[in-house]
This record gives sequence, C-alpha cells and structure tokens, in this order.
Amino acid sequence: MASEIARLAALVLTNTVRVDDYLHRNRLPVPSFHEDGPIDLNLSPEIETARVGALEASSRLNDLLRGPVELVRPTINAVSLEAIYKYEIASKVPIHGEISMIELAKLCNIYEPDLRRILRFAISHHRIFQEPRKGIIVHSAASRRIADDSATRDGLGLQFTVSWQSFARTVEAMEKWKEQEPTKTGFSLAHNTDKSVFDYLEEKPAKAKLFAGAMSSFATYKGHGPEYLVRGYPWALLGSTTVVDVGGSEGKYSIALAQSFLELRIIVQDLPAVVRAVDAKRPVPSELADRVTFMAHDMFIEQPVCADIYLYRWVFHDWPDAYVVKILRQLLPALKPGARVLINDTILPEPNTLSELQERKIRALDMVMLSYFNSRERERDDWERICQEVDKRFRFVDAWVPEGSALGIIEAVWDNEVVDEVIEDKEAKTLHSAGEKVGGREPHGIKETNEAEKLRGVIEVNEIKEID
Repeated sequence: MASEIARLAALVLTNTVRVDDYLHRNRLPVPSFHEDGPIDLNLSPEIETARVGALEASSRLNDLLRGPVELVRPTINAVSLEAIYKYEIASKVPIHGEISMIELAKLCNIYEPDLRRILRFAISHHRIFQEPRKGIIVHSAASRRIADDSATRDGLGLQFTVSWQSFARTVEAMEKWKEQEPTKTGFSLAHNTDKSVFDYLEEKPAKAKLFAGAMSSFATYKGHGPEYLVRGYPWALLGSTTVVDVGGSEGKYSIALAQSFLELRIIVQDLPAVVRAVDAKRPVPSELADRVTFMAHDMFIEQPVCADIYLYRWVFHDWPDAYVVKILRQLLPALKPGARVLINDTILPEPNTLSELQERKIRALDMVMLSYFNSRERERDDWERICQEVDKRFRFVDAWVPEGSALGIIEAVWDNEVVDEVIEDKEAKTLHSAGEKVGGREPHGIKETNEAEKLRGVIEVNEIKEID
C-alpha cells in the first residue's frame, strides 16, 4: 500500500496535469513567476477544483516532509515585505527592464547591503522580484502586482501600519483585560487608544484611506458577489415586501436585489456621513430610485421602520456577542408578527468538514477579528444561541451557505407572543422548504465557506474622507 506522501504526490501530479491540459487546450497563459505572468487563470469550475486539489495535496505533502520541528516555528520574518512597502521599492524597478541593487539602493536611500538582504529574502520566501544576474533586479509577477495595483499596496500598508502591531499584542490584551470589549484588544494596546477601530480610524485619515483601499481588494474575492445573496434566498416567493438593509453602505447588494425582484422595496440604512456620501455619488439607477432609498440611522438606536425583513450583511462579525444582541434588540419595538431577520455573515464549519486551505483562510480571519475587535466568526450553534438571547419571541429558523458563497445566511422570525420553543411556525417552515429548492441551501450543515470580503465600516470611512 502506498504511503500518504506517495499518495499526495500522485494527487499533485494528476491534478496539475488536468490544469495544464485545460490551459493548453484553451490557449490560456500558464502560471509563471515572470512579470507578465497571469493574475487569474480563468479556469472552469471543474478545473478550478483540480487546481485546489493540487494545492491542498502539495500543502499537506510539504508539511509532512518538513516535519513537526519546522511546523512549530513562528511565521517567517515580515521585515522584507514591510521595507518593500515603506520604500516603494516595486515602483522604482522598471517594468520590462532591470536595475542594479546599487542604483536601487540610492533611489530608496537604503544602505546597499540591507537592500540586498531585504530583496533576496523577498525573492526566496515570497517570489517578489527576481535576480537573473548577480546584483541585477527585475520584476516578478508578484512585484509587478505591487507596482501596478494600489489595493495590493494598501493591503501591505494595512498589514504593517495597523495589523502587525495588533497581532503582536493580542495575548497581552487577553491577559490584561479578560473581557470581550471592542476597546480592549491587541489593536487598543498597539495603537495606544481607548477607542474602537472605527472610531480610531475616523480620527486618522491616512490610515482610514489605507484601510478602505485594502478592503476594496477583498471585495473582488470569489464568493463575495451580490449574486450569492440574490440566489441564496427565496426572494421571489415573498411578493410585495419591504426590506431594511441595516448598515448597507452604498447599497450595492440592495440594488442587485431590487434589480432581480421587482416587488421588493428596500430602505438602506447607515450612518449620516455615509448617507450624505451616497447622496453625492447617486449610485442607484434611475429606474430603481422609487424602490431603493437611503435613510440615516445608527443601528445601536431603536429601529424606526416597520418592515417585513431586516437584512444585516457582514455587520456582526465585527462585534462581540453582547453587542450583536444589543443591535438586534433595537429591532424589537418595530417588529410585527412574522417579520424576519436575515444575517448574511460567515458561518464557521464544523471541524474537519472543509478542505485544509479553506479551513486556514477562515481561521485566519477569525484570528484577525480577535485582534481588532474582540469579535469572532461564528458557528451555526452560536447564531442560534444569539437569536435565543435577543428575546424568547425571536426564533431561529435555520442557517445555510449558498453554493459557492463565502458567506452564509442565518434566518430568524419574530413571533409576537411568547411561545414554547417546540412550537413550529408553519409559515417559516414553508418558506424554509421552498428556499431549499430556490436558494440552493444546504440545511443543518455547512457546504462551503471561503475567505471574507471586507470589514464592516470600510465604506463608511472611505466615503467620509471623500466628502471631507
């Protein structure tokens, strides 16, 4: 019987050959470290599965061959990446040209031996830049991406001006406070502030701009488009329905819903500065102007609108549980019998139910939530518990992840009378059953969860700075 390392090696070969064959048959560029190498391979869903299979097998094979001693070592030194960002090194290397390290050091005002070690570390660990001849630097695909794409640069900048310091002091914050407060985090210690991340960024325009730019790159990741929300819930069965999109920013997802379902009327709520910025930009197509409107509202204040559905899209993963409960309780005075709450957010999988690559991505985001906000990504049971804590009449219906989506949908319904938990709402079950067919959901389980799109409040910060 073949060993695990032999089996993994065979999987790497088989899946890689499938990808290679597809690229050649369709005359698509093959992966390359060259500066003109493709950014996206444009694979079909079937061949994308083969690509992921090759990555997963090669990652596991790499870990097995490295052994436990290497696996327990901390993450590699990130000083090289920070220097590349800080000194804008990528912009100083000519596209389709070359430059000597001596000349590049002068342009960057860096001691040449330091530049040499910085770049050679980046080449060996990150494949950023290439050294075709001793002392001569040219672009790689990765360094070209840094040079060309502002969102990529902002992502590096966010890592080294905000995140890195916060990660380093997270355990210290846990020891110091032992509380789940958004103002008592690794971020709080690292930046010497008693404000939340969002309040802090409002006072730091440069960091706010960096934050918004970095988050914009996450919005393009697979699984985060509005189509998953459009297809993932049986909106067509609702008929004439009023939806309140709480914290909906510039209304991108509400616009998509209104375009697909003509009987929906949607009110997008966000903070006053965000709404002013939206009014200036006018993102809503004229034909939707009577069905998609904007309203200034703070979600920590009592909800003034009586609606059929309240939608919270990627809002709650930025808040500790007690704050999520507090936000949802602001709905109570406005809720009518049968009103629904839809939460479009991450649903953590049960252990050992996802691929290792998917698992790593969502666990990484979960750790970021700890360092920044003292919040977390939540499992299905966590969402159910939160719904029960809000009010006995606030009943959890189900949670599912639409196929291909990075975010799940959590549904709760309001029963206007206190009822025993075992009593079922027939209307909710009927709609839920229809949703299994229309929305492609997988009830009582997790089918797929990928990386997250963006952190709550980014658009608010970005738009505020634009109108200022």
